[in-house]
Amino acid sequence: MTSTVGEGAVPRHGLGGARMSIRSIFKFRRTPPLGVEFCERGLRLVQVRAASDEVRRAVFVPFESDGEVDPGRLRTALRGFRGRDAVVAPPRADITVRPARLPLLVDAELREAARWEAAGLLEIDAADVVADALPLSSETDAEGRTEMLVVAGSARGLEERLKPLIAAGLRPIALEPAFFGAGRAFTIRSRRQQEQHDIRVVVDVSERESWIVVTRGDRVMFAKRSDVGGAAFDAELAAGLGIELATARRTRLDGRERTLEPEVLAEVMTAVRRAGASLADEIAMAVRYVTVTTRAGRPQALHLSGEAGSTPGLRETIEGSIPGIPVESVAFVEERLEAASSTEDSTPLEWASAFGLAIRPFTRRGKEAA
Repeated sequence: MTSTVGEGAVPRHGLGGARMSIRSIFKFRRTPPLGVEFCERGLRLVQVRAASDEVRRAVFVPFESDGEVDPGRLRTALRGFRGRDAVVAPPRADITVRPARLPLLVDAELREAARWEAAGLLEIDAADVVADALPLSSETDAEGRTEMLVVAGSARGLEERLKPLIAAGLRPIALEPAFFGAGRAFTIRSRRQQEQHDIRVVVDVSERESWIVVTRGDRVMFAKRSDVGGAAFDAELAAGLGIELATARRTRLDGRERTLEPEVLAEVMTAVRRAGASLADEIAMAVRYVTVTTRAGRPQALHLSGEAGSTPGLRETIEGSIPGIPVESVAFVEERLEAASSTEDSTPLEWASAFGLAIRPFTRRGKEAA
């Protein structure tokens, strides 16, 4: 397989990285790349200003009725963006993330080990797998293996996903899971020496699932998927009120601005508390793992992001499971996301992943910034 992205191929250089990014073999460009996220109903595109993390332009491009990207519509939306390099988060269903114990290898050898491990997980031919591994620890067992996250997908499937983007003029330079972008958005200032040991939890809540990401400084040290997302909240609300799912979803979305009648808002929060209880438990277990098992220390804060991250009642549900850890926003991050969210009927937190993709660090040699 070639690694020439212009021809629609997925670089074999992987789907992960020690600093929440996929290693890239592409040369550095001074114009910041676009962050492009496949979300539930369309594409989110974000670009920051050169030498700055302030949002320069943000656009939402809805999918067509068949759920596909229209290259012509995307090409029109790209007007006003500078350059065409893009860091892309494919649909969540296209990416598999699994824990594994692998030898503590480097670069190409580690990616090869991850590829074969992923082939077994995905039950597909290793020749059709593109994969990378994210080491979670530097400690090894007697066999020289350590805990890692294997991030993988079907090369053919990802190439098909990129075709309409390339047809519209974009040049994908790297692929990342969306939760990597969300994690980076809230650790943007953790590259400073005094914050390299700060531990944060970022919970990216989409429509169909959530990702619990624990970072230390600007590095991922833990990540786990949960089945709980906005759809689970809608189902619980629909059952409780005896209404259609579509009505329940609209009611939940209206509740983000607290514009509902108090009685209805209370029903939404009750439904979220019930449906979100298992997510809160999983977050608590992640905190215990990081605090007790890895002995990394207790997280300083938890941040919510994603399409369902602003759901009323979710913050309170999570706070009850992690006493002593504040669930808080980061002012300078929300200020930047506020500029992006003005482009559609959305909340700032929905733009965290695309923003995080847009600020993916590169050095002048095209590798990740240290």
